[in-house]
Amino acid sequence: MLNRRLLKYGIFVAVVILASFTTVMYAFAYNVQTQVIYSKTFTIQGQQEAFDAFYLISPAVMFEVKIEVSEGAIKWIPYSAELFEDTLGTFPYNVDETTTITVRSWECETDNGTVKWRIDPENLNQIWYLSFINDDTYEKQVTVEVTKVWSEQNYLRWM
Repeated sequence: MLNRRLLKYGIFVAVVILASFTTVMYAFAYNVQTQVIYSKTFTIQGQQEAFDAFYLISPAVMFEVKIEVSEGAIKWIPYSAELFEDTLGTFPYNVDETTTITVRSWECETDNGTVKWRIDPENLNQIWYLSFINDDTYEKQVTVEVTKVWSEQNYLRWM
């Protein structure tokens, strides 16, 4: 009876030690890296659009866009070069059978904050565009900072 109890406690302790070891090893293997790759402050007039570009080089699994607006909010969206350069971010929309218009959707509206944008490996090593619109009638000063994010584990997997 005593041997069974010791065996149960021994197995329990071994499982706890193994789980702890696995957790620690995973934490060391998943080392998140970040690098600021773009930073700019600009003024956008009321009822105007603006865009700017940055180069996103490998490795990266996402990028974070931190935006600070002097007053109010700004609408914006990121585009990979292949989506933006031919269309400037506009896409055809069929209103009915005979009428087609071009539209642009604004994915984000930010006053002060950070938005994370996940990317696929085929969208690396190319230019990305940030397209902005100021819907208000007054000018706004906008500060943008783009940080790429990756982990050593993901980088080694892509190699």
